[in-house]
Amino acid sequence: MKALLLLLGVAAAFPLAAQTTRPTPAIVSFPANVRAAGLAGAGAAMPGYAGSVFSNPSGLAPIRALSLEGTLARLPDRSTYTMGSAAFRIADFNLGGGYQYLRLPRASPIYDNLSWVATAVYRRSGLALGTSAKYVSVEDSAGTVARAVTSDIGATVAFFDIAALALSVHNVGEWTVSSGGLELPRTWRLGFSMNLLDTYSNGRLLATIETAWTERQSRRTVFGLEAGAVFYGLGLIGRIGHGGQPDGVSGTLSKTTYGGSLVAGSARFDYAYQPESPLGKGVHLFGVRWTP
Repeated sequence: MKALLLLLGVAAAFPLAAQTTRPTPAIVSFPANVRAAGLAGAGAAMPGYAGSVFSNPSGLAPIRALSLEGTLARLPDRSTYTMGSAAFRIADFNLGGGYQYLRLPRASPIYDNLSWVATAVYRRSGLALGTSAKYVSVEDSAGTVARAVTSDIGATVAFFDIAALALSVHNVGEWTVSSGGLELPRTWRLGFSMNLLDTYSNGRLLATIETAWTERQSRRTVFGLEAGAVFYGLGLIGRIGHGGQPDGVSGTLSKTTYGGSLVAGSARFDYAYQPESPLGKGVHLFGVRWTP
């Protein structure tokens, strides 16, 4: 999340009005929800919640009826980040959508980043295929708005409730809407997650690994771990993530992040902490997930 702001600053060095280059909306490249933020960005192989519309479209497949998710973060410079998403199932299909919004102070060269996404997933046995249509915009302090439309695709193979292997490709194709459009680098994400304990037991122990390739950047790999216990629908789960981050924020964005969830029946109240930020130390993210 902290990396969002550094890359926005880089984009701001090339004003939209001058159109010397197209800005890169960092909002599409970093963890959308709190769970992924607590795992240092790993989210491609963590299916089952509405926030998957941003990390891997096919991740909606395990949702049996409905899923709602929201995220809020107040950044050190008083910028605000919010995310909202929803998904539901109809027969063999899951449909979902969501938004991400990052608002910076009016004095900043870049005023905001906005993204909307709509997702459709087809599931057959343990295989899920998904695709998303995505609208992205960046507004500068002069009120000039650069807009573009792109798409994501994803596939997930689930091994019962034990493990998941997932591949997602982000920013496939780009169509300019206004002001010269945006620079949307293509990113491939390959992830694997496994429950190390029986999912019907009171204990919770899940590990994930994810490797990402972004155009004109070095390959990066992230490891994540969740552990906790749930009794009679109530429990606590802690998580930690560690790994490489995008090249543009090397040394300013934490490679290690922390988080946790309070479990209350079908609800999850999430928290994540990132120690380092380009605009200050200590970013706190809060979220809620409800999947009945």
